[in-house]
Amino acid sequence: MRTLENSGLPDGMVFVASPRMPVGGVGPEDPWRMLTGQITNWAAVGSAVPYPVRPVALAEATVAGIRAEQSFDTYDALAAALALDRGAVALLPTDIVDFRVQTLTVGEVDALLTPVKAVMPVRIGVVGDIVPGRNVHLHMVDFGDFTRPFHHVAALLRSFDLTVANLEGNLSESLPQPADPHSVTFVSNPAMLEGFEQAGIDAVTLANNHTVWNDEGWGDQGLLDTIAALNAYGVPYFGAGTNLETARAPLVREVNGTRIALIGIDGVTANYEAEPGRANGVLDVDAGATADGAGTNPYLGTQIFADIRAATTVADLVIPYFHFGAEYVAVPPLWSVQAAHMAIDAGAGMVVTNHPHVIQGMEIYANKPIVYSPGNFILDQMWAAEVRSGYALEIVVRGANIVGLRFHGVEIEDFHQPRLMTSGEQAALMDRFWAATDRLASRESTTT
Repeated sequence: MRTLENSGLPDGMVFVASPRMPVGGVGPEDPWRMLTGQITNWAAVGSAVPYPVRPVALAEATVAGIRAEQSFDTYDALAAALALDRGAVALLPTDIVDFRVQTLTVGEVDALLTPVKAVMPVRIGVVGDIVPGRNVHLHMVDFGDFTRPFHHVAALLRSFDLTVANLEGNLSESLPQPADPHSVTFVSNPAMLEGFEQAGIDAVTLANNHTVWNDEGWGDQGLLDTIAALNAYGVPYFGAGTNLETARAPLVREVNGTRIALIGIDGVTANYEAEPGRANGVLDVDAGATADGAGTNPYLGTQIFADIRAATTVADLVIPYFHFGAEYVAVPPLWSVQAAHMAIDAGAGMVVTNHPHVIQGMEIYANKPIVYSPGNFILDQMWAAEVRSGYALEIVVRGANIVGLRFHGVEIEDFHQPRLMTSGEQAALMDRFWAATDRLASRESTTT
């Protein structure tokens, strides 16, 4: 039996909490105090919400000295309990934890970043909509600085081993700015890619409804100019291309010995299965690439799921990044949930989506996470808290296993510049996230 002392955690053990607890780390002596009844409320360690501390334990990993209020026979049962009890805490063996619990940093130590059985961890950062037009463009021009939108978030994005963003618009030196300031055509100068470079963005998905479709009738020119700019700056892309073969191709990167495949899918302007309409979030247009024509990677079930299965043969972890959902709606349409499930069935290790311009929630399907819409990241929508906020999703991976999910909330200011949230703002953001999660679960329970 291990023992707990205030000098640190037992070897091979990590301090975990509910994924719904809006605190990501504690001081070096706090686990000992929280597990032995000296700290009884999360407010004492910085929580914006005063949840009571409730120690629980895994029967096979009991640690002497802990005042566990409940013990569980299996990790699955303990993880399920933590999902329901925001104040619960436990000590667990490092090699069994996964994304279903929140592994807390303790002082300067982040146990998720410790190699386990010689497998190095990988931190993947995923952000939602970066929209390079309208007021975002005008502010960059006014300040004479095309890196300005990234100033307050660059350090976070650079800290990830692999950082991926949704580039939703065009970068071109030849296309004009729309005359209508409210246009949904988004274009800026390729110099904005200097900001991508400053922020360490390693790749972008172009599988979205503003890569090809626009009010100006440019056709494929915006996409072709954007591809040329990305190539010139050395920024890899996926989810669109000069033909269907390149649009479908996964982007495969090896990081710390783990091969990760990213696939972008446009379910809004190249959806060949779902009925067009606002409720489904599908436009009655076709921006999809063809055998010899540029466009986005279309949503066609047999094609997409075959691509995911193929990617599992060249990568340890496959992550589809879908562009779908109804705009400004916190719960995804039924067809898109079914699509995410089928992606997991095809071999995806997890699924990420975007498009609604608000954050949605998540679900666990077949023991794999599906995270719906991290919301806006750089966009000039300022008319409500829901659209001027989002988050950078941190995915911590060991081999093919998702061992942690972390959410770094951002608030967009002055129509163009995100900053990291305060603890109180983060708590409010995650309340919306978990409310959407619960609404989705409630709907799923009545439709199955």
